[in-house]
Amino acid sequence: MKKYIVMAACAVMSFTACVGDLDQFPMSDTTIDSGSIYSNPDYRMGQLAKIYGGFTLVGQSGAGSADIAVADAGASEYLRALWSLQSITTDEVKCIWGDGWVAEINRNTWTSTKNDAIYAAYSRGLMMISFANEYLRNTDDSNPEIAIERAEVRFLRAYAYWTLLDCFGNVPFTTPESPVGAYKPEQIKAKDLYYHIKSELEEITSENSALKAPHTQVYPRIDKGAAYGLLARLTINHKAYLGEEIMDEYDVTMAAAEKVIEAYDLATNFEALFMGDNGENPDALKEMVYTACYDAAKTQSYGGPSYLVLASKNDNSYGIQGGWAGLVIPHEFVAKVIGDQAAEDAQLGSELDYSVVDTRGRFHLRYSTNKEMSITDFPQGWHQCKFNNNRFLNPGVDYSLTESFASIDFPLIRAAEMNLLYAEASCRTGKNANKAVQYFNEVRNRAKQTPATALTLDDVFNEITKELAWEGHRRTTLIRYDLYTSATYLWPYKGGVKSGQGLEDYVKLFPLPIDDLQVNENLVQNPGY
Repeated sequence: MKKYIVMAACAVMSFTACVGDLDQFPMSDTTIDSGSIYSNPDYRMGQLAKIYGGFTLVGQSGAGSADIAVADAGASEYLRALWSLQSITTDEVKCIWGDGWVAEINRNTWTSTKNDAIYAAYSRGLMMISFANEYLRNTDDSNPEIAIERAEVRFLRAYAYWTLLDCFGNVPFTTPESPVGAYKPEQIKAKDLYYHIKSELEEITSENSALKAPHTQVYPRIDKGAAYGLLARLTINHKAYLGEEIMDEYDVTMAAAEKVIEAYDLATNFEALFMGDNGENPDALKEMVYTACYDAAKTQSYGGPSYLVLASKNDNSYGIQGGWAGLVIPHEFVAKVIGDQAAEDAQLGSELDYSVVDTRGRFHLRYSTNKEMSITDFPQGWHQCKFNNNRFLNPGVDYSLTESFASIDFPLIRAAEMNLLYAEASCRTGKNANKAVQYFNEVRNRAKQTPATALTLDDVFNEITKELAWEGHRRTTLIRYDLYTSATYLWPYKGGVKSGQGLEDYVKLFPLPIDDLQVNENLVQNPGY
């Protein structure tokens, strides 16, 4: 009989309280047959937790080990790899470290030669899908609770497939019905994968789905709110995936986004969304739709918010000990968020951030000797304090004195994004303009900005730039607005040139890893590589 070794790395998620972390405990290394592993509730929940933890866990021996072949375990984390591809390849941020793969994504000069971030994003996505397929293969909907779990797993699998569609387009495709073992998957075309993901999301949001109604599941488990959120994001980007614009897809975007908007509220305090207690703070939880959960003691990782905080500083501050001095922000990007005048007037070495100008303006110059960014020198450029491991509900404690990792849950989908996607779809179709302005202004009002009376696509793009900065959306957004490869929308080091230059269109997709191509003759490399 097929056997499984249940190891400590197979975490069990606590679903008995609304907490923003994965409660882990060591499990026996007893050999258990596959039937028992899914018939035993504790072991089955361990398998579910492993899928939920796909974005955050890197190996069986803690934060410093990786179960895929990369040079740096921390950089192999699914979320960190995706964030690097979505953010460092754009005008949002650069990294000063000298690793070869970092230089390539800084300058948009990657090739088909192995790049650790590209490889990790691809490999982790396929691993998450494999774990999900295994769970679905060994369970059925006969038990009501398991039926709910299966619907959640289908969402998690759809989310992983969406990341692969967005980054790679044409990828290996497997389902629970695929053979197990020495099997070489066929490659699915981007268009077919788009419709597969859309169909899955429509099915698990249908009236007959076991998935719980939006914003009714215990945190951090997902419900129909997350599925509607991903459906809205998928369809707003359909032109990039299908190669043509279909106006009816924007109707799907608006309908799905509105399901989330109706069930969730915006947090009163923007900063609370990105602090170390955001998974316990009722105000933040009003807005969180789907998150990757972290805990400084229980899910330690050198990726995710730990990376975002540590790599943005060089001292004990923002709730974590130490700093890695890596991530720098172009002056031009900061000006897009806080305005040209505020950015120009900012003083080098100042402790202030610019949330007084715009609530989202969480940038500072405390470490800076020059506002103009360098990709080799940390003090040259701006730095972020949006992600802060101190606790909103316990402001008198400096957690940088005691904690080495972050407890910030990373928002993969939050309600404010849905407000803006609705507004964008409205602008693209000319439909529901009044409602779009209402939803748009809910985001503007929280940021203490002047409400709009009418909207253009430029208005929405500018608001997305401010609201979703550093949340791993930028590359996808720029592609959707035809700006990512444009020779007229430039940023420092775009295309490897300090002043920036246009890119070839093929770099909108990343190359499939050579390792996979060499072992699976069914796969064809993306054009241009």
